[in-house]
Amino acid sequence: MTENQHKRDTFFILRKPLDMPLESSASELKKACREAKYYSHSQEIFARWPNLRDASQRMTSLLTRYWPDPRNQGDKLLINCLSVGFLEAEKAMHINNNDLSEQKAFIKYVSNELVQCLGLTLMIKRKQGCIVYDPVSGYLDNVINSPQNNELIWVDEPHAAFKSSQSTLLCASRVFTLIELRLAGLLD
Repeated sequence: MTENQHKRDTFFILRKPLDMPLESSASELKKACREAKYYSHSQEIFARWPNLRDASQRMTSLLTRYWPDPRNQGDKLLINCLSVGFLEAEKAMHINNNDLSEQKAFIKYVSNELVQCLGLTLMIKRKQGCIVYDPVSGYLDNVINSPQNNELIWVDEPHAAFKSSQSTLLCASRVFTLIELRLAGLLD
């Protein structure tokens, strides 16, 4: 990638050291739920469904608060995933008055949002050069916390799997268990 192409296609840059270092996934999830304006609802749903808290913590490690939403510059994908998940879970609970439908809706809608992480490509700048990060093979919190990574650059170029019919399942399987994916109807 040339310097001009890098500047033209850049969507978001994260330079280290961070002003606010990442904390544990549990602490980061609490911050994200507050930012999504669903903190009290998140505590209720997580009390009923501890598995959704665990999945949300995995998603927090996968995306962190830094992964941008490719659909709207300035938005954070983690916040949008949680917001949509909580909103749709709340709707499902009111419509069906059934806890299970609440869980299904959360899993389904978070999975549908999560696939947007493939809408951008993350380049990790190190002293020895740049490498491409694959969001389906690692967790971003480990990358951010690594001392060898100097800068993270999201470019406006989709991952090769973005248009795949299995892309939603590919991303969701990094966060949810097979039982949860089957419950939400994402697996046959």
